[in-house]
Amino acid sequence: MPINLNRFTAACGAPLMMLFCVLAGAPAMAAEAPEEPGSKVFQLDEMVVSADELRQDVETPNMEVIKPERFPMTLGSTLDTVLERQPGIQVQRIQQIGTAVDDDSIKIRGFGARRIKVTRNGRPLNTSGVAGGYFVDWTQIPLYNVDRVEVVKGVSDPRWGNVLGGVINLVLKEPPAQAPLTEIAGSYGSDQTYGLSFYHGWKPGRFQYSLAGRLLESDGYLWNGDQRFGNLDLHVGYDLPTATYLWADFLYSKVKKGFIVNNRVSKKYGDPAYDTPRNPDYPASDGEYMYGGMGAYAEPGSWWKKEKWLFEVGARQDMDRYGQLEVRYWQNHGDREAYNTQASSGRTFHKKFFDDRSYGAAGSYELDFHDHTLRAGLSYDHLKDDGDQNEPDDFRAPFRNGYYVAAKNLGAYAMTDLRFFSKKLWVTPGLRFESYDGVAGPGGKDELIPDVKMDGWAPSLKLTYHYQENSLVYVSLARALRMPTPPEHYWHYDPDDAGVDTSKLPFNKEDGFMLQAGWRVQLPSKTQIEISPYYYSIDDYIQFDLINFVAYNIENAKIYGVELQVSQQLPLGFSAFFNYTFQKTKTEGDPFVAQFINPSDRDFDQIPGAPEHMVNLGLQYKAKNGAKIAAFLHAVSSQDVIYNDNTLWDTDLRVREQDAYVTMDLEARYPIMDNLALNLFARNILDEDYQERFGYAAPGTTWGMGLSTKF
Repeated sequence: MPINLNRFTAACGAPLMMLFCVLAGAPAMAAEAPEEPGSKVFQLDEMVVSADELRQDVETPNMEVIKPERFPMTLGSTLDTVLERQPGIQVQRIQQIGTAVDDDSIKIRGFGARRIKVTRNGRPLNTSGVAGGYFVDWTQIPLYNVDRVEVVKGVSDPRWGNVLGGVINLVLKEPPAQAPLTEIAGSYGSDQTYGLSFYHGWKPGRFQYSLAGRLLESDGYLWNGDQRFGNLDLHVGYDLPTATYLWADFLYSKVKKGFIVNNRVSKKYGDPAYDTPRNPDYPASDGEYMYGGMGAYAEPGSWWKKEKWLFEVGARQDMDRYGQLEVRYWQNHGDREAYNTQASSGRTFHKKFFDDRSYGAAGSYELDFHDHTLRAGLSYDHLKDDGDQNEPDDFRAPFRNGYYVAAKNLGAYAMTDLRFFSKKLWVTPGLRFESYDGVAGPGGKDELIPDVKMDGWAPSLKLTYHYQENSLVYVSLARALRMPTPPEHYWHYDPDDAGVDTSKLPFNKEDGFMLQAGWRVQLPSKTQIEISPYYYSIDDYIQFDLINFVAYNIENAKIYGVELQVSQQLPLGFSAFFNYTFQKTKTEGDPFVAQFINPSDRDFDQIPGAPEHMVNLGLQYKAKNGAKIAAFLHAVSSQDVIYNDNTLWDTDLRVREQDAYVTMDLEARYPIMDNLALNLFARNILDEDYQERFGYAAPGTTWGMGLSTKF
């Protein structure tokens, strides 16, 4: 049942009042012993951190670190679920497991996957291979061997190129030197969801290795939404006597997913039959689109399979007082097969997509001199696929096509951390060069797609004052420069496949500025407070609209907001955290709205799907034996979206309001023995009727359980 903002406020009011009453009494608790050096409060838990992590905390103050102890317990346990309770991050999935593969599933400060860089130990993961573009396939990013997830919000320094929203970096576990470590975990939950994962690693002397894998199977809760996928990861490394570290990584993943089938008697929003399911075994919901000549609308039995190999080799050389040099080379090989029964028309669509043939190389150099640090780097990415072909049972004539657009991206940066006043004041100027060379392939030339070249320089400046341990204030200013991605390039110039022809319009890189700041303090009472305001103004903002297969420039887009976080360690084993995000967007000069939105809605001047308020609240009890029980509240205010009645090439679009919602989750962990633990969770225990993505029903109450062991 939809809820209004009054209920949203009322549901948060009591827990928030309790938390702030506790915080108001924090000075009275100051007599407690201050925390040990090297410890830090992370939402519900206080953890020991290394000297390197403490230094990184000052180097990148706008970075949120998420340890495995803080990963939410969910059916999927994929990267999208890890981000659910973080400030400034929106989760807008079609289905909780396996369908978060498009640009809008995860947003950082209102920016989707094309403005987010996802990396694994610094190696880029979102290349050209998912749905033809920069989309992130969250199901193929495993977490079983992750030491922590680092979320860098905004343009922090020039090390990260072509991003505005931020960077999500997965830092892998270091194999232990003392003895081999083995971890095994199994789980079962709602929708016939089964999971099994393992990790084994060791560093006997100079050689190190780790082997990890995961299997997951789920029927899903939307019509035809079943998922089957697995990952396998091998890491090897060797320390040479010359202070050289060599490594190689191999990651294999295989996925088969059903396409969600439209389950509405009427697609017309507002029609009485809109909320009536065609198949009563599943909730009324929109369906997924099958792009790439697959009949567009999925029917029962439709699926795609994806198989991908990721490979990387690298070397890091410590040159003592002459600094440290690191080089790496990576390569992808990915294929996807899609099948649509289209029984209604008596036709079978069956194609194979040679999704990803990308490769790249990067090098970086770091030198400490006196109290300062110099960094410089160079990277080259060649992002491409290898076209597609019809399979023999496809009703159409045999067909084999080459790639449409490949991107050759060159980036270079230089920056310096200048430290003054006993290293309390950090001044970090930086400069990055970024270029985009988009080359039309055989398929692109057939569609009259031109080659595109763009480049630019992006200066940045960051000031950080680290006035006491775990407490600092910073401000950062940068040019917000972003080159287009291959799918934006292609769909802007394609005149016949798109529902709207934008090929004659100018197409420019995004350019503007970003200002962000932050203040973080950790009090002796084990209270941590952080406030982070931000403001973007971006000219020629590229809007990518998959309703009509079109990418185009909006004259100007502004995104601004503030994030507030409070964490409190309480007596008797209790702890609590609260975070709140306020954000606003405003656009000017949107030609798509002016031409294709219904005249009654043409005053719409926002980026769609951006809620103004988001709240997370958690309360935990931890016993002396390590047992935990925690409750979490998640609230999102209403938001405006552009809706097409789940119909492609709809040129009479309407602005709809997506209702606010509040959900509550419970989690528990109990150590059965020293090396065996039981995990239990229940999500959406209020059984809230809500949507993360407009048109797609979210599940009611779900539950799961798991056993994990390490030895």
